[in-house]
Amino acid sequence: MQGFDALVADLGGQPEALLRRAGLDLNVLNRSDDWIPFRSVLIAYESAALATHCKNFGIQLSGRRDLSFLGPLVLIFKYSSNLEQGLTSCTKYMRAHSTGYTPVLEVKGSTASYQLRMDARLRTNADQWIEESLLTAIKFVRIILGESYTPKAVYCQHAKMEGTDYEHFFGTAIKFRAPFDGIILNREDLRSPNPIDDQQVHRVLLEYLDSRVLRADENLSAAVRALLLKLIPTGKFSVNVLADQLCVHRRTLQRRLKDAGLTYAELLDECRAEMAQEYLATSKLPMGNLAQLLGYADQSAFNHAFRRWHGMTPRQWCERSV
Repeated sequence: MQGFDALVADLGGQPEALLRRAGLDLNVLNRSDDWIPFRSVLIAYESAALATHCKNFGIQLSGRRDLSFLGPLVLIFKYSSNLEQGLTSCTKYMRAHSTGYTPVLEVKGSTASYQLRMDARLRTNADQWIEESLLTAIKFVRIILGESYTPKAVYCQHAKMEGTDYEHFFGTAIKFRAPFDGIILNREDLRSPNPIDDQQVHRVLLEYLDSRVLRADENLSAAVRALLLKLIPTGKFSVNVLADQLCVHRRTLQRRLKDAGLTYAELLDECRAEMAQEYLATSKLPMGNLAQLLGYADQSAFNHAFRRWHGMTPRQWCERSV
């Protein structure tokens, strides 16, 4: 979301209102470690384009952003031996940045394509995000192949937005109503050597991501916890709601949690315990209201859960904490 608020404001829009419509708050732009539902990002982009009457909002946003918002992924690419290693690494590690889509490198005959795939239900609201992300992909390729490089073609599943000079921004032919979203490259470009290849640095970066960022159990639990902390006060935090926000089927989410040695009930219980302790320490909410905020049917159910967590009632805990 880097640069989103500034562009919306410059175009005469109201960033806070648009983010709120997408289920976000303006402060999320200042919290770089927050996990944001991918669907909310797509809605924010599309809403901004409509509200500001800027049909190429995604393209304009891309022009204001460098690649720093992708963190260590940029460095992995920068020190890859060639374009193929860089793109292959990004397809593997992109889920550190987003869980809402899947990048795919596909080679057929003399050409290769770098595709952005997502669930069809998400794709209906993704035109602006796709255009911004395809320009980002071209920026990545240019790290190795040079600033003057342009892909053979760019494919978009959506229709052309009238009034936009696409070839000016992309530097190549654009095929709309295409079978997928992606950039088309010559196969031989994949083997183009990187002039600043450093496999030692590349290996260190991969080891870092493997050990610190991309362990599936940590990623999944972090995403679910972040969502629960936001959804519990709304009263809408079922497994189905979580799965929808994470852009996966409910059974897929449950299977992944099981594989990571986790359960929805355990994560929910942990988040409620964390929130209860924070609210008791920082607010003066009546116990009945706090129980309702945490999604309990009544205060007695909350008291029972709190006693299980701490071996005492909420009131006793407050008295001991004074």
